[in-house]
Amino acid sequence: MKASFILLFLFFFGTFSLTGQNFPEKGVPLLENFSPSDFHNKGKIWDIASAPNGIVYMAADLGLLEYDGKTWNSYKGSSGITRALLVLNDSIIYSGSDLDFGVWKKNKYQAFEYISLYPFQQDLFELYEEFWDVHLLEDNVIFVSAQNIYIYKNEQLTKIAAPSKFTDCFFSNDNLYFADETFGLYQFADLSLNLVFSFPDTIKFQISGIFQKNEDTIIVTKNSGLYRYSGGQLSPINNSLSQNLKTANVFSFEHIDKSYLAFGTVLKGLYIADLDGKIIHHINKNKGLPNNTILSLHYSPAGKLWIGMDYGIAALNLKNNISYFFDYRGDFGTGHTACLKENIFFLGTNQGLYKANWTDLNNDAEFIRFQLVSGSEGQVWTLENIDNNLLIGHDQGLFVLEGNTIRQISNQHGVWTIVPYKDFLLTGNYNGISIFKKSDNNWVFFKKMELILGSCNQLILENDNILWVNIPNFGVIRASLDNKLYPLERQIFPEKDFEGTNPFLFQNNKGIHVITNKSQYTFDSIANKFLQDTGVVSYPNIDYLLPGFYKPIELHPEYNFFPVYNGFAFQYLNSAEEKLAAFNNPVLRKIQAFNNKEKTLYFNGATISSRLNNLRIEFIVPNQNNVLYQFKLSDEENWTPWTSDNNFDLFNLDFGNFTLLVRANLNGKITGSREVSFQIAAPWYHSWFAYVFYVALLSLSIYLVRERQKLTLKKEKKKMLIREQQSLRQQAEKYRQEILLLEQERLKVESDQLKDLLKNKTVELAKKAKENEDKNRLLVILKEKCDDAQKNPALAKMKWSEMQRLLDSYLIVDDKTFEIQMDELHQEFFKKLKEQFPALSVHDLRLCAYLKIGLNSKEIADILNILPSSAFISRSRLRKKLNLKTDEDLHDFLNAI
Repeated sequence: MKASFILLFLFFFGTFSLTGQNFPEKGVPLLENFSPSDFHNKGKIWDIASAPNGIVYMAADLGLLEYDGKTWNSYKGSSGITRALLVLNDSIIYSGSDLDFGVWKKNKYQAFEYISLYPFQQDLFELYEEFWDVHLLEDNVIFVSAQNIYIYKNEQLTKIAAPSKFTDCFFSNDNLYFADETFGLYQFADLSLNLVFSFPDTIKFQISGIFQKNEDTIIVTKNSGLYRYSGGQLSPINNSLSQNLKTANVFSFEHIDKSYLAFGTVLKGLYIADLDGKIIHHINKNKGLPNNTILSLHYSPAGKLWIGMDYGIAALNLKNNISYFFDYRGDFGTGHTACLKENIFFLGTNQGLYKANWTDLNNDAEFIRFQLVSGSEGQVWTLENIDNNLLIGHDQGLFVLEGNTIRQISNQHGVWTIVPYKDFLLTGNYNGISIFKKSDNNWVFFKKMELILGSCNQLILENDNILWVNIPNFGVIRASLDNKLYPLERQIFPEKDFEGTNPFLFQNNKGIHVITNKSQYTFDSIANKFLQDTGVVSYPNIDYLLPGFYKPIELHPEYNFFPVYNGFAFQYLNSAEEKLAAFNNPVLRKIQAFNNKEKTLYFNGATISSRLNNLRIEFIVPNQNNVLYQFKLSDEENWTPWTSDNNFDLFNLDFGNFTLLVRANLNGKITGSREVSFQIAAPWYHSWFAYVFYVALLSLSIYLVRERQKLTLKKEKKKMLIREQQSLRQQAEKYRQEILLLEQERLKVESDQLKDLLKNKTVELAKKAKENEDKNRLLVILKEKCDDAQKNPALAKMKWSEMQRLLDSYLIVDDKTFEIQMDELHQEFFKKLKEQFPALSVHDLRLCAYLKIGLNSKEIADILNILPSSAFISRSRLRKKLNLKTDEDLHDFLNAI
C-alpha cells in the first residue's frame, strides 16, 4: 500500500463517509473509460493518487498526469518513466521514476514544476535505479528502489541498502513493509528493517499486497493466492477468491473503504471482494474494461476506483447505486422490459426473450450467461406475470411462456402493454386495443375496442372503469368503459399540450400524471385537465437510458429495472444512505485574460493589462458528477443562475480591483464560496504621467484656441468685406435682371402687337386679293363676251344672256385665291403639323392656320362662307384629331408648334 493511503482516511472524515456502504452485487457499477488519446498518449499508468482537493494524479510513462473530472493536464519531469506518486497536498507531489526521484510544486499559474532530489545524477553510468514507490511515514518521505531506500527529511537524504533486492513495499495499518527477494518480509521502523517472516522455500512467494483482518495479517501474492500470517505462522487461505487469484496473476492491490478489497490482475481484470473473501465484482474486458491487465489501483474519496491498465484508464463509480449490464459480447441486445418469476430473471430485448437464474446475475463471474427462449426471436416489448403465467408482448403478437418455449395467443402485431381488467385482458397494440377473455383457462381474442386507434403504448386503469391510453405523436385519451368495454365520454389531451418530448403516463397515490423530458403534469379531476407541476421534476440519473423511460420497473425488493442502450440497468435500493458531511469546495483551475487577438494566463491576485479586460475563470469541484455552479462579483447582490458550466466569463471590465465569488451545488448541498481576486490595470490614459500630459495639453490647447480665435476674427473680418462686395454685386445683378425682365416684357408686348397687326394685315390682304381677283376675272370674261357680241350682232342677245348668267355664276363661285395665299404664308406651319398628325386634311390645316392667327369661329365662318355652328363643329373635330384634353387650349397648342 502507498503512504497516500493515510490521507485517504483523512478524506473520509473531511469529505465523504462511505463506511459500511453495501455495494450492489448484480451488474457493473458505472464504468468510465479513457483511451490513451484522452490523456495525451502518455503511455501506461503505474501509480494513481488523489489530492485533498479531489484532483487525481497519475504516474505515466511520459510524466505526470492530472485529471480534475473534465480536463487532462500533463507535465514532464525526469527523463525516465514516472512510476510512483505521493500526493502530499494540493500543491506538492513527490514522485519516483527511472534513475530519478523528486518533487513537483505548483506554481502561481496552477501548473506543476519538477525539481530533482536524486543526488547521483553524475554517477548514472555506474548506477541504474528504478524508483517504483514513494511513501510518507510520519514526517519522512521515503523513495524506494530495488537496491535502496532513500529517506528525505528537512532537505536531507538518508540511504538504507536492501538486504538483497526489494521486490515491492506496502503500507498497511500505519506500518510500512518491504518484501525482499531473498530473505522475506520486513517491517520498517526507526530507520531500520525488522524481519517479519521468511518466505517459504517450497513456492515462489511474491507479495502484491497486505491488509489486516482482525488480528491477522493477510498476504496477497502474485500467483499463489492469499495467505494468513497469525501467531508467527504463515498459512494459505483456501477460498474461491484465493483460487481465482492464483491463476489471475495479481499485479496491484487497493483497499476500498474498510470493508472491501480490490485486486488488479494481469490476466483476468479486476476483482472486488469483502474481507471474508466473497467476490462481489469481477470486471474484465467482457464487462467493459478496455484491457484485462491492471497495473495500478486507487480508491478516491469521491467513491471512484481508478484503474490504470496496460491500455487506457477506467474509473469505477462504486458509490453509485446504479449498476449496468452491457452486451459487449452480443449475447442479448438492448433490454426493454424484465420480470422476475420463481427466481428466474426474464429479459425482453430487441432480439427476443432471454432468461437466467437470479443468482447468475451476480457480478462475480467472468460474464453473464443468458439463454434465449425458443421461438421468441424478435422484439419483446413487455412482460407481465398474470395468474402465475408469464405473458409476453411481442412485435409478432401476444404470447405466453410454457416451459422452455412460448405459445402464441394472438397474432395481432405489436403488443406494447398488457393490463388485466376485471375478467378481461387489455393489450395496447401497434393499432388500437385488443380485448381478451378466458376460455378453458386460456386467454382468447374477444374483440377490438372501438373508437381508439393508433399505437397504444401505455394503458392505465383508474378506479373501476376509467381507462387512460397514451398514443405517441397523438396524445393521451381518457375514456370511461361500459359493461361491454365500449369507450364512453372520451376526452383527448393532445401531445402538443405537454411541454417537452416523449410523454410518459404513470399513476401513483396522488393520481394520474404525464411526465416529459422537460416537465411533469398532474390530472385535475375538478378542472378536468392536466396542470403543470410547479415543483422540481425528479428524473432518473442513469447513463445511456432509452428515451421516454422515466419510471423503473419494480423488479425485486432490492432492485429496480431500467432499459439502456445495448443492455439494461439495475437500481440498487438497499445501499446505505450516503452521509455527505461536506465535499470539496470549488478549486481554481485557470485564469485567462483575452481580447480579439491574444490570450494570456494569470494567477490569483494578479494585475492584468487593461487591453485584456475580458476574463475566463475556471473553477471545478474535482471528479464529481452532476455539479452545478454559480458566481458573482463581490460588489454585486445576486448570484448568477445555477449552471453545469464551470467556466465563468467576465467581459469588458473597467479598471480597478475585483473579487469573484464561486460556489457549487451537489445533490442539493451547497459549498462555501471560493474567492479569486485580480486587478485590471488602469490604461495608460489614466496614469499620472498621462494626467500631466493632459494638463500640458490643455494649456497648449487654450493658447492655441486663443490664437486661433484671433486668426479666426481676422479671417472673419476679411470674409465680411468679401460678403459686402458680393452683396453689392448681387444687388447690381438683381437690378440688371429686373431691367432685362422689363425689357423682355416690353418686347413681348411689342411682339403681341406685331402679331395682331400681322393678323389684321393678313385678313385684309386675303380679302383684298380675293376681291381683286374676282373683279379681274369678271372683267376679262365680260370683255370677251362684249367683243363677241360686237362682232356678231345676231348673237348679241344670246351673249348678253350669257353675260348675265356669268355674272350670276361668279357671284356664287368658290374662289380659292384666299386659300392659296394662306397656304403660301403658313407653309412651314403646315409641314410641322403634317409630321406630327399625318391624318389631318387640307381643310384641317387651313383651319389650324386660321386659329393660329387668332380668328374666332364667326370670322372663320365668314371666310369659309359657312355657318358659325359649322365652324364650331369643325373646331371640335380638329381637337379630337390633335388628341387635345379638355383643359388644353387649342390656340396655345397651335402657337407652340
